[in-house]
Amino acid sequence: MALKNVFEKIKQSSHLPQIPQVMLTLVKACGNDRSNSEELTRIISADPSLSSKLLQIISSPYVNLPKEVSTIKTAVVYLGLDTIRNIAISSSAMHFFSLPGNLPDFDIIRFWYHSYKCGIIARKIALENKNCDPDEFFLAGLLHDIGRLTLMQTFPGEYQVILERAVSEEQMARAEMDVFGTDTPQVSAWLFGQWNLNPLTTDAVLFINEPIDKIGEELSHVKTLYIANLLSGPEPMESISCLLPLTDIPEIRMGQIAAEAEEEVVQMAKSLGIKLQALHDGSADRAIALEMKDLSLFYGTLQNLLGAKDVPSVLEIVQTGLKIVFNVPRVFFFLLDDKKKLLSGDCGREDKNHKIVSRLAIPMSNRSSLLVKSLTTGTVQGCFQSSKDIQLAISDTRIIRLLETGGMYCIPIASRGKGIGVMALGVDRDLFANLNRNRGLLTLFSRQAGMCIQNIQFHREYALDINEKKMEAYATLTDKVIHEINNPIAIIKSYLETLSLKLPAKHPAQEELSVVGEEVSRVSLLIDGLSSFSRPKIGGLEFIDINRLCTGILDLLKKSILLPRQIQSSLHTDPAIPEIKTDTNGLKQVVINLVKNAAEAMESGGNIDIWTRFLPGSDKILIDEKKKTARQH
Repeated sequence: MALKNVFEKIKQSSHLPQIPQVMLTLVKACGNDRSNSEELTRIISADPSLSSKLLQIISSPYVNLPKEVSTIKTAVVYLGLDTIRNIAISSSAMHFFSLPGNLPDFDIIRFWYHSYKCGIIARKIALENKNCDPDEFFLAGLLHDIGRLTLMQTFPGEYQVILERAVSEEQMARAEMDVFGTDTPQVSAWLFGQWNLNPLTTDAVLFINEPIDKIGEELSHVKTLYIANLLSGPEPMESISCLLPLTDIPEIRMGQIAAEAEEEVVQMAKSLGIKLQALHDGSADRAIALEMKDLSLFYGTLQNLLGAKDVPSVLEIVQTGLKIVFNVPRVFFFLLDDKKKLLSGDCGREDKNHKIVSRLAIPMSNRSSLLVKSLTTGTVQGCFQSSKDIQLAISDTRIIRLLETGGMYCIPIASRGKGIGVMALGVDRDLFANLNRNRGLLTLFSRQAGMCIQNIQFHREYALDINEKKMEAYATLTDKVIHEINNPIAIIKSYLETLSLKLPAKHPAQEELSVVGEEVSRVSLLIDGLSSFSRPKIGGLEFIDINRLCTGILDLLKKSILLPRQIQSSLHTDPAIPEIKTDTNGLKQVVINLVKNAAEAMESGGNIDIWTRFLPGSDKILIDEKKKTARQH
């Protein structure tokens, strides 16, 4: 069928839809900041049928106003401009969503559900992006598929054949092109032009079914309606990750928009008296209520994740969320240790198998492990993926035994395209199937957990880096201070030596000068200790006699610390001790601190005995300790 003939026949038929004037006027009024309840009341009251329908809706028990409402103005005041706008536009658009009874295979309720949800999401995204006239996006989303109804009403026979053959949206689009030489988006865009709507929304409708890789370079209004169309589909959560390159809206907010839109659709369906049972198995209200409860719990868990301060807190929140939302009985976590190329196990501290799980480590070289497969491929892995159970690795069998369930469901934890771990969920076949149905939600969940873990690890590494830089700055400052202090100390030592030379050798002051010199030397040692503390290093080693060193230190401390406190001391040396190569100043400080601490603890005087002793084989112990220290540094 020639394209020109299709549009000519639509024009000539009695089925060419004319958009109600009240709908256009409402859209413009609601987009005007100066509009008020008086203006909105005047517009709605101009359409008697709309006024009647609106009052009927407002008096329904679903709206539940505090008192009886008999005027449009009162309704506007009670419900607010936004609610009245949505009810009025939706009620006004309902005449589009009606078909003659000769197309029984078309689900008009599902059509309305998708269209209205698309309109709500388009408006919310426009508001997030601070677009002007978000109500125009609502109208474009609401009527983006109106071309399909027009084709059905104009060519009912031809379209009945399409309905009998096509199942998916892709098949419907191909069939429309084969039969009519055009498709729903083209007809919808043509109708938008006939109604003189904003050309930008016309373009957005025209590109709504294009492949996603062609949308990335389009204008923002095209992307807005494209995102809204996919988020109003049957699996919105699975669509979010692929839509992120088209928008700056965060992933978690995209999920919230989809959940909020679902709730608004349900409420509007009740207000308009639309039955949604056809969209769900069993009771629609119950199914939707359960779904909304799960979504609320899910996003509540995501909010808790944002407040987690450390990795154990993240894991605990994830485990709690999975238990509440999906009734997962047990969760183990395996985080990647990049350096060791291992997946290291962890789980809740209250889990009876915590100690066992925390000791588990799965090498990344174990390609048969479901955990390793999940992380390396970035996909969900499980032991119930087909009617025939798969062959499990020994490590998988052990983990399933610890989970105490019939199987395991592995979800990769990733952030910014990098795998950082795996969640191992204990499942049976029924739970496995339920998790598979919510794979999009789980993927979003694990990705948010991954982002939190990665951010915490980044901040921890950043803090260590800052600490190292602080220590480096402190070391630089300390070196400068030490240099400045050592100058006057050197001068003091020089003057003490000069004064000692000027006095007779047996002058009574010589002993006091010697004590002062020793104390100045000790100050110099303490300052050198500051340098070692600020910039630890192993070096400056020399061969020393420990016995002689201890004798010299004890003689020094007798005069300065021990005798003033009435403390006697004795040194018992082992002559078998050989000379050792060590840090002389460091060892001096150790001995000084030991004697000084002992003296400070003896308030009433007493005795301090110091012993040196040679232990055979101690040289090997010291060498091993030195190697260990070198490895740590």
